Amino acid sequence: MVRKIFIAIMLIFFLGFMYSPTSAQVPLLLQVPQQYFEAKPGETVSVPVTLVNTGNESIENITIHVSGPLVKGLLYGQEYIEKLEPGETMDKTLSIYVQDVRAGVYDLKIIAKVGVTFIEVPISLRVLTQISYSADIDVGNKYIFGQDVTITLLVSSSSNGVIFGDVSYEIYRNNNLIAQRTVRNIFLYPDPPRNKWEYPIFIPRPSVGNYTVIMRSTFRGLSRTVTKSFLVYQRVLSYEAKFENGVISVKVTDEHGNRVGGIPVNIEGTQLQTNSYGIAFIEANKPGTYRITLNLDGKIVETFVEVKRLFLDYEQRNETLLVYVRDSSGVGIPKASVEAIGPLGKSYGTTDENGTALINLNETGFGSIRIKAENDAYIGAEAVVDVKKPQPPETETPSPSTTSPIPTSTNQTTTPVSPLQPKDYGNLPLILILSAVLFGSTSYIALFRPLKFEEQMDKYYFVKIKAPRLREIRGFTYERAIDAVDARATKGEVTIENGKVIWKIEKLEPGEEAFLQVLL
Repeated sequence: MVRKIFIAIMLIFFLGFMYSPTSAQVPLLLQVPQQYFEAKPGETVSVPVTLVNTGNESIENITIHVSGPLVKGLLYGQEYIEKLEPGETMDKTLSIYVQDVRAGVYDLKIIAKVGVTFIEVPISLRVLTQISYSADIDVGNKYIFGQDVTITLLVSSSSNGVIFGDVSYEIYRNNNLIAQRTVRNIFLYPDPPRNKWEYPIFIPRPSVGNYTVIMRSTFRGLSRTVTKSFLVYQRVLSYEAKFENGVISVKVTDEHGNRVGGIPVNIEGTQLQTNSYGIAFIEANKPGTYRITLNLDGKIVETFVEVKRLFLDYEQRNETLLVYVRDSSGVGIPKASVEAIGPLGKSYGTTDENGTALINLNETGFGSIRIKAENDAYIGAEAVVDVKKPQPPETETPSPSTTSPIPTSTNQTTTPVSPLQPKDYGNLPLILILSAVLFGSTSYIALFRPLKFEEQMDKYYFVKIKAPRLREIRGFTYERAIDAVDARATKGEVTIENGKVIWKIEKLEPGEEAFLQVLL
């Protein structure tokens, strides 16, 4: 007996599970004639449903709607029925809005609800793959000759599923094919970053001309073609290289006179680029020849700038200091500014056309004087000299003497006697000068001995010979074992023999100077 009761309870539970208590309590029939639907993103799915009141009483406040997973891009519609009479049948349409939804199959339900009870009917929605992508070519419009060019092919997928395809490209220069290739089996996914494909094409320093790039792509039967063009050109550039105020500068301009930046400039191994003002510069504090190399839009140009230094010499004339400013060959430099600093202060001067400046020693004082000479086109020079205050002239006191009367004559005439004039020493003050050692070294008075000075600066070796102030030099010969490339002199003959430089001068007048310049 107990067993029969248990079986009856289980049967009732099973029947209730199969048909639900709602069916027993609410005589409502839900019918969905179509249970499989397809759609693409951007479309709306219409689901027809039928409700039937199979009971003998009215059914009120019925809602029907679509239920499914919370998927971004899927929106579900619903309907409301105020009353359904006994035996009445009513047709409704529910909407499913398919927006940006990932491709795939989604399990949904149509639900009719009355009070706390409801009826469900399953349906299936398949969201189809929508093929959507963009293609582009990333390349500039103009390139200066000598620059590298990178072309990037781009494909970006906006599809809601996986798409795959091929991409090919062709590159033409002046309508002549120079490169082509096809890249196959490219897969693009709906989620970043795998929804994008990039393909760089590197062209090192292309020649001058008009270039055209054609890109062809096909994904899932959808084809696109993109074309881009660019120009490789060469400007007409000019340059100016100079040394001024201690700086070697290079200025680059185009054919219109505009300053050009970004031009590579190499000055003696130092790599530079012209700035926005078209100028590259470097400080030069040593004399010599500086090699400059420029890359003018792929055209390599080489030039040289000679950096020279000033040399000082001087002599004192009473209360005036004559400062001689010369170059390495002994030529006077005009318009050089000279500054002298002494115990009492400073004095300034500017060299004349012969390279001579006058310094008032009353302004500087006597003793140790620092001389500094500068010129925009040269490296300046300095020297410390010692000047002495001139002695006042000696005066003679006449001795008393006895005079006798001078006989007079009627025919005698009296001639006025001029006062005594200072004794004329001729050029003696010019001979007694203080000559500074060449290249800013110590100075001394040379009356009878010849003076010879030597100095090396970078790639140059200099020799100066000066005849004594009071006698000439005949048959002067200078020899030095040195690895010389070239040698020249202001006077005499110079030869290079067996690793030696031989300089011969037949005659030097008193006080005359000669210079030898040797290129190492």
